[in-house]
Amino acid sequence: MSGSDSGPHVFGYQQGGQGYRPQQQLPPTAYPPRPTGRGTSGLIVAGAVGAAVVVLLIGVVVGVILGGRDDEIVATAGPEPATYSMRGVTDACDLVDPTPLTRWASTPRPDPAHEQTPASGNFGNLQCSVYYDNSTGDEFPMNTAAMRVWADVVDGSAARKYDHCTRTTAELADSGSEVTSGEFTGIGTRGYWQFEADNFGGIVDAEYGVCVLDGGVAVQVQIELSREKDSPAVGRDELDTVARAQARKVLDGLRQN
Repeated sequence: MSGSDSGPHVFGYQQGGQGYRPQQQLPPTAYPPRPTGRGTSGLIVAGAVGAAVVVLLIGVVVGVILGGRDDEIVATAGPEPATYSMRGVTDACDLVDPTPLTRWASTPRPDPAHEQTPASGNFGNLQCSVYYDNSTGDEFPMNTAAMRVWADVVDGSAARKYDHCTRTTAELADSGSEVTSGEFTGIGTRGYWQFEADNFGGIVDAEYGVCVLDGGVAVQVQIELSREKDSPAVGRDELDTVARAQARKVLDGLRQN
């Protein structure tokens, strides 16, 4: 063999008498040295403190969210349902204000009719009727006005009593009558109104009523007018204001809370 460099190579060796020459090694990957001793303990403590802070912050956020939900629940909770009783009522007409009738007739008839029929304890029914007319010296002596009020106080829901005094326009239809009806809100949980007007000859008869339901009580108020044809017209809205105010007065008089 000659000492030339042209001979074949074997992995890790080179022929030609130059002996063993190790293959070049790649430098190690440059990872940062692992901390030891006190440095390691400091990082562990810092990590634990950081985790505790995160947990604390999460707890605060959850508490705020849950607290907000609780406040929302309290804020949106409705009032306690009203309870009603007729126990303290000795004259149903004490719950009625007849003075608005003087808009249409000036003279009250004495001794309004009233009735209280207890069923048991707080429950039973009430009714009151008041009547006004005009003297013969009035411009329209034939004008009369009446108000009738009923209230049923029951143990449980008075929905059946309420449904009894609500009728559709079709059920109220009558030859020669103008009948309208509908529902309203703002008093109790349900409200219904109806208006009927008849014109026979020189007399105009009008009836306007409302029914109100609130839990264990149903209230019905009916206003009846009989008027000479030339008398000033009475609008439905005017009657509605009087009837609703009277229904509210009866509820307030029977309410216990």
